[in-house]
Amino acid sequence: MNVPNLAQILARDPQLGEALKAISAAMDTVALQTNANPQGHPPKPPQVSSLVVTASDGIFHGQITDNNPVARGINYHLEASSTPNFNQPILLASGPSRDKAGIALGNQKLYFRAFSQYQTGDPSAPVYHGGSPQNPAPVTGGGTLAGPPVLTSKGSGTAPSSGTEGGAGFGFVQQRTSSTPTLL
Repeated sequence: MNVPNLAQILARDPQLGEALKAISAAMDTVALQTNANPQGHPPKPPQVSSLVVTASDGIFHGQITDNNPVARGINYHLEASSTPNFNQPILLASGPSRDKAGIALGNQKLYFRAFSQYQTGDPSAPVYHGGSPQNPAPVTGGGTLAGPPVLTSKGSGTAPSSGTEGGAGFGFVQQRTSSTPTLL
């Protein structure tokens, strides 16, 4: 953390200057341990490398590959959608694991994308199973069970409860109020 005018403060009042340096060092340590930025918005992680989703007998397994350098506290998110445009996707949070196995969704055709995020910052750009955002590949569950209908999403994190802001993970804003999300 940058303390403005620290050299002048140290010259004028060495004890106050040393106290400010100690506070600054403590803030830097907390920021490092929590992937935060005490003087602004934290950076988002780089885009994950790839996503592969398989299914059999209505059970889906998503596997995210992320070869980027990351810090402790990284979270991975997998989203499923019944439409390739991911209108109101369902978030299947994976936490620190890059594998999301045993998702019982039945024999239906779904599209998947994945992204990473630190809890204090914005999500990375998503990666789509089997292709680009314009042409993701569907995955069919297989088996004889139809599975539950994909419900209309209610969103995630601080994103609006309308579910229309996919790819949000923990959210793009620090706090969601009852009416309008705001950045702090």
